[in-house]
Amino acid sequence: MRIIQLSSQPNKEDWSKRFVDKKNFDVLYNEDVLIQKPDGSPLMCLLKNVITPEINSLSWNILKKYNPITENRGVASGIKSAPRRKQDGTMSKVHRVPRGWEVISGVIGYFERTIRMPYCHSCSWNAQNPKEFAQLMPLIKRVSDLFKQHVPERWEVQKSYIDKTSPEFVITDTVFTTVTVNKNFRTACHKDAGDLAEGFSCMSVIREGKYLGGELVLPNWRVAANVQMGDLILFDAHEFHGNTQIIPLTKKFSRCSLVYYYREKMVKCLPIDDEVFRAKNRKEGDPLWG
Repeated sequence: MRIIQLSSQPNKEDWSKRFVDKKNFDVLYNEDVLIQKPDGSPLMCLLKNVITPEINSLSWNILKKYNPITENRGVASGIKSAPRRKQDGTMSKVHRVPRGWEVISGVIGYFERTIRMPYCHSCSWNAQNPKEFAQLMPLIKRVSDLFKQHVPERWEVQKSYIDKTSPEFVITDTVFTTVTVNKNFRTACHKDAGDLAEGFSCMSVIREGKYLGGELVLPNWRVAANVQMGDLILFDAHEFHGNTQIIPLTKKFSRCSLVYYYREKMVKCLPIDDEVFRAKNRKEGDPLWG
């Protein structure tokens, strides 16, 4: 594997909600490579052909049926979101994109307390489909093992949080709590929120049909990666990142990206029975955490 240490500091441009294309990077990596920041810390690690066709095929047989529509990916969609008025006339606390701008994006695994669900919980898909979720374990475990092998320092940090987290909220035998699934979603530039700052994000792609584009770009560093089926990229998702345009070449196509990570507040989750008890006895206005 090539190891490249960048010599210049990144630009400080605010790329939030902006789309990127080929003019926003100087190098498109398409080989096994570890890119380091000038201080030696990892920026991204691209691994080619490390997930077998059998694992991807098994996973796609499950995930092709999972098509969650969401209205709350405003920044990643490149569009302004805002609260909507509820039926009772009050304003929602959740920001949503305008109707017609929804995307196919959802989470599986486990999630922390939210205003809507004030207790740590399983995501609805795997709670309703435990057998199908179990069939994704070869893929998720393979990603965790590759993470340990190639970016061990960040893996160890994430593992230390896993060890302090209630087992009910951990994806078994991995350093992840959660996986985001995106389909045909060209993300505008954004920084991931909610994941462990000291950890590292991992992303793989499953594709069906033919398309061009979808390269992952970190514009302030002017680098990009060509992530194809069977590949894995490990990268600092707290840097601005986005995708180039996805251009279909066949009528039926799908680019399914999976992002694997640890949600930083999960370390504060109580065992599930205590979470439910806490939620039932929580008074209006009580903080979610603390």
